Amino acid sequence: MNPSSIVSIASDQELRAYPTQSPFLPDEAYAELRGWVNVGKDSNITYILFRELMREMGMDIGHFSTPEWNPFSEIIHPGQKVLVKPNLVRHIHLGGGDYNAVVTHGSLVRCVLDYVALALKGRGEITVGDAPVQSADWSRILERTGLKKVCEDISKAWKIPVRLIDFRLWAVQLDDHHCIVEGNVLKGDPRGYVAVDLGKRSLLAPLDHLSEKFRVTSYDCRQMREHHNSQKHEYLIPKSVLDADVVINLPKLKTHRKVGLTASLKNIVGINGHKDWLPHHRCGSVAEGGDEYRERSFFKRLQTRLGEKTDQDSQNSRNSFKRLMIRITDRLARSMAPDPFFEGSWYGNDTLWRTVLDLNRLLVYADKDGKMTEAPQRKCMTIVDAIIAGEGEGPMEPDGRPLGMLAGGINPVALDAVLATIIGFNYKKIPIIAKAFDVGDWPLVDFGPDEVEIRPKDNRWVSLRLGDASKELCFKPSAGWYGHIES
Repeated sequence: MNPSSIVSIASDQELRAYPTQSPFLPDEAYAELRGWVNVGKDSNITYILFRELMREMGMDIGHFSTPEWNPFSEIIHPGQKVLVKPNLVRHIHLGGGDYNAVVTHGSLVRCVLDYVALALKGRGEITVGDAPVQSADWSRILERTGLKKVCEDISKAWKIPVRLIDFRLWAVQLDDHHCIVEGNVLKGDPRGYVAVDLGKRSLLAPLDHLSEKFRVTSYDCRQMREHHNSQKHEYLIPKSVLDADVVINLPKLKTHRKVGLTASLKNIVGINGHKDWLPHHRCGSVAEGGDEYRERSFFKRLQTRLGEKTDQDSQNSRNSFKRLMIRITDRLARSMAPDPFFEGSWYGNDTLWRTVLDLNRLLVYADKDGKMTEAPQRKCMTIVDAIIAGEGEGPMEPDGRPLGMLAGGINPVALDAVLATIIGFNYKKIPIIAKAFDVGDWPLVDFGPDEVEIRPKDNRWVSLRLGDASKELCFKPSAGWYGHIES
């Protein structure tokens, strides 16, 4: 059995609520943490599920439940640099719903940091970092997730610094109408950034003749053309990512408007410093070489052009007449267009999966100087937060779905395929997963889908067959994927 093809699950149908008090201390004196970590009064299910997950994964299994147990010792060694990558996409739930369904919960970050510090034994570096969307308020994210207190407490308890970094280099402030009123240059990674070019081996290269159509909603498309064209396909990667010896990916399980499902693979988008270096869709209809929507539409095309002018000049967003025109064209497009798809948010999006898989390949094969190599450069592990997951209109406004579950594995493709199957989706109809099995150049897998092994304690998943959508949970997909991926 290939160890990287194993996907493990820890779940408890009764444990579906997160602890609420940062820094999210464990509520039990676990033998391996005794003397380092204080015990809190708040009930904390995250440690229970995490420890069960590590046991299912066979991590230092011979020492489990003893003072010598050190699960991350199999991938982390003293003196190394470790990056922990949660999903911190935004400071609010756009629909006013459960914020716990939007971001990785701080208690999982806390738990993982304790065991990373245990493995480092006081020697090494820990970085917690992400690149939220441009309108996200970093300080409010840290407040709502409790991560500032978490990192401070970890540093104090384990006597090892924990750096907390917003990887973005640019942020904006919006008014009540979601119009940009101010832009701000950010410091980003204090170690700097490297432009990593995948060139003709990028998965976007087959679309070179359409590269001028690459877009990211609400970003200036002129920047995109400088970095993705017929000559290059480059991404702006923080040095703290490239310097890492080990990356622990901590995504939130959610449905996603543009790629169908966000978990292990999609979360890696947050290692890029500028969002306008990330092609998300191609403007126009399919017949016009785009994947923004399916059928030709005059009003959608007009809406896109007005939006692009606004993105290129924030003064336009404060012009009341232009705001009115955008609202009018939006209403006309929604009422008169031949299909309901907008902004590449549908199953026909043929762009974003390429960007996501490029970044995942880069994470594995780019060396510390940003040069792509033929051998893996760092170890990676993923632990997915599905204690409360998100369904419907993810990733920004999902409906909360309490599952009481953590899932983990070495390989992100296998993990996402399993999770898609568990929540009732056919992974073969989700390009970000299906295409990942087929990448032969800088590959992400060295096994086939039929070789994936699931190790659950929960009897619901014992007979699960990869690709046969489970009828147990039946998640609701986003509108643009509804009726397409459920079977």
